[in-house]
This record gives sequence, structure tokens and C-alpha cells, in this order.
Amino acid sequence: MSFVRKIGSSRDMNGRGGTYGFGKAVFHLISAAHTVLVHTRCRVGDRLETRLIGWAVHESYTTDVSGAANSYTGRHYWGKPTGGYVEPLVGDEADEVARRLGLRPFPEGGTGTTVAVVDPVFVERGDDEAMRWISEAMLWNLWPKMLPEGGDAPMRFSVLHEGRTVPVPRPSETPHLRPFVWAFDDMSHVVEHKSMRRNLGRLGMRKFLAPVGPISAAAREVGLGDRLHHTCLMRPVDLVVKYLEGPPFYEEHGGYAAVFRADPEMDRVFAATEPATHDDWLVDKLQDVEEHRLAKHALRKISDAMKEASGPASVVNEAGEGVSLAGMSQLLAGLMVGTAGEGAAAIFPTTGGASGGGGRAGGAGGSGAATAGQPGRPRGRQRVVYLGDPVHDVLDGQAVIVQRFTLPDLGAHVVHGRPAVALGEGQGSEAEPPLGASTPTVLGWRSQSGVITEGRTLSTEGGDGAVWSLVVRPAPDTVTELVVVADQGQVSI
Repeated sequence: MSFVRKIGSSRDMNGRGGTYGFGKAVFHLISAAHTVLVHTRCRVGDRLETRLIGWAVHESYTTDVSGAANSYTGRHYWGKPTGGYVEPLVGDEADEVARRLGLRPFPEGGTGTTVAVVDPVFVERGDDEAMRWISEAMLWNLWPKMLPEGGDAPMRFSVLHEGRTVPVPRPSETPHLRPFVWAFDDMSHVVEHKSMRRNLGRLGMRKFLAPVGPISAAAREVGLGDRLHHTCLMRPVDLVVKYLEGPPFYEEHGGYAAVFRADPEMDRVFAATEPATHDDWLVDKLQDVEEHRLAKHALRKISDAMKEASGPASVVNEAGEGVSLAGMSQLLAGLMVGTAGEGAAAIFPTTGGASGGGGRAGGAGGSGAATAGQPGRPRGRQRVVYLGDPVHDVLDGQAVIVQRFTLPDLGAHVVHGRPAVALGEGQGSEAEPPLGASTPTVLGWRSQSGVITEGRTLSTEGGDGAVWSLVVRPAPDTVTELVVVADQGQVSI
């Protein structure tokens, strides 16, 4: 009953609950009748108990009956009158009334809470649009509660409208949210105030290829835009407070996402910074000097981390000197800036319809066309026609680079994928990566039907017009050079 009865109470218990603030009033604001039904099943001792209560909150008012004025608070309850109060229906009676009201029954042995809004007001949105917005708003504000913790997720969410289930997207399957999930799973950095010897929270940070497609309206309403360069702030209860914006990533086709979760010992401090809407940390609200210093320091460390993530990374050479990669301004968009090399006889169709060899993925074709029997293509080397520039994609939850191509020559082919880290500024590719450095990896080859063939080489027939895709996992914070080479014959074993 804390959810229904209490307003603005402090949380003085160890657990994962909130502060029972004023946010729940939104249920009543979107109801034309200012009324909701709360149907819950909880564990009481060693048994399960179902409860049902109706609850209205509106403006106070006064009635005049037979010359007597009666004032009312505007808060009303529907249930079972008991000792001057209205208590919820319980047990079988609650189940029966809930069924008659059209509420979905709980599964055998299941627990949870249903909040049904009576006569919802969608304003300018149609029913379908409003339902999509609600499910996406749940996603962007409650996604940490949807993640599994060594098994099932802490909470399961569903939306029903007129008896129809509205799907709630999965966090890990939502392109613009997925980087925050990665960061959440990687909160390995402890944010601390060393001189005060206080842990402030944990921070996870991930860089990524910019997701394809538009961002949802619900995501925009929580402060996100077409480019992601934000930190998701949350308290230990794992509810999103705010997406704090940082400096944009230095390359427009990349981004970064971070998650900061306050330490449990700092929960009371950060809770005191929040306005009634619980959507910001206003540290200047804090009157206590030490608490203000701690909260301010945490936000400063988060800001510093975002500033560092927004720029190009550095590598360390054998002499231990920092080498800036700022020259690689096309970290992810130009993705492939390779050399002609021993060369995939890479062909880029031109407006004149010519085809040639010695090109490179992601750039313009080589100026000297090499056809069969001409210099520039070793004997036995087959032609490769690249179809457009490489694009970024997601495969099994990880960012990948995809280059589409065809094999115009008839006969058996052995195709090789040769990714490398480009050095930029016309310096070619990295012949030998630094010790411990990540390198791009060929994950496989995708056919027109979407079937993936794993391995660095592909055995297939050419000349049939089939479109293949080389799928590569890039090394973080680098420009990847792709070379596709096709030879005659079968794979040797």
C-alpha cells in the first residue's frame, strides 16, 4: 500500500525501492476521470495475496448539502470500507472483481502489479501512436530493470490496450540503446574522490559505430538526438535519471555511450539533488558542503571521461611515446582507406561502365584499369567488383563492417578477406600491430540470402551475378582497410 498511500516519503530501508515521490501523479493526469486501478499480487509471509483498489487524485473541492459545507481533498478510494478507511479487496474477491473489470489475471504463482488508467487522454496522439510511445518511454526510462541478472530480468514489462498486447522493445535489440547496455555491462571504472576517500559510483564507457536509422520520439524526449554522446545517470535503484550530454564524438559516424551508477553510500546525496520530476541532478541544491563537493566531483569526473572519449585515441609505440591518431579523421565513415596492394583486383563501376583492378574498398577506384591478361593483376587472380562503399552493421550484438561485392569471372574461386589497420595520411596500412593491440578480424561471408559462412576464405563460383558480403569486426578506435582477393581454384586442405 506504500505505492498508493504514501506521497513524498523518505526511503529509510536497504533495498531497491524509490522515494514514493510525486511522479506517480502522472497516472492520474493522463486519465480523464483522474482514476486508476491498482491490481497487485505480492508475497505475504509464505503465501501469495492478491489486492485490488481504485484510486482517484484530483483538485480539492467543497460541497454544500442542506446548508452544510463539506470540504474534500480530491483523493478518493474504491475498495472495502474498514474502520473509516478504504482498504483494498484481497484474495478471491480481488481476483473476481479484477476479472469482471477486464484486468488480466496473474499466472499461477506469479507476482507483480498492474496499473490500469481509466479513460486515458492521448491528446494529439492516436491510440496506436500513443501505445508505441508508452512502450518506448518505458524502454528508455526503465531499461536497466529489463536486463537479466544471472537469469531472469528483475522486472518484466508489458503494455495492453483494449485487450491487445503492445510489444515493449528489448534494450539489447534497440540500435540506439544497445551501446548503453554495453556500457552498463562494463561498469568497471570506479569513480572516487581520493582525498576524501569516498567511492562515488561506477562508470562504463563504450565507443561504437553510429546506429543506422532515425531515433525514436521517446528517445528524443529524454534528451537524445541523432548522434549519441551521452552518459546515462542512475542511482543504485537502476532507474534512469538523465542522459547527460557530452561533447560530440570527433567523427560524425561514431559515438560513445556511458553509464554512471551512484554508489549506494551516495544514494541519499544524489536523491537530494533531484527535483520532484526525478529527471536531473541539481547539485547546487545541496546545502551540506561535503555532500556538494562529492556530487560536484562525480559530475566533473563524468564530464572528463566524456571529453576524453570524444576525441581520437592514442597508441603507444615501442619507445613509449604517445602517437596521436587525429590524422585519421574518418574513423568510421571512410572505414576503408586501404591501398591497392597486391590487390584484390577490386573494380569500381564508373559512369562509363568501365571496370578495372587495383582499387580499394571505401575509396575511388584505381586510375589504371587492369583486366585479364593485362599487367597489374597476377596470373590466376580473379576480378572483384565492389558494390558501393563499406557500411557499418550489427551482427549478434557487435558492430561490424560490411563490404558487398560480386565475382564477374566464371569458374571456381577462393576469396580471401584481408583487413588491416590503416595508418592514414597516405602511409599505407599497419604491417605489424603494437604488442597487445586489437586488430580487425574477418568474421565471415554473408550470402544474398543472409547465410553466414565463417572463416577468412570463401569457396564459391563466380560469374553468376551473386552478391556476397565480407563481414569484418573492426579494431576499436582505428580506420580499417579492407582488401578482397579472389584466386582461381578450390580451397587447399
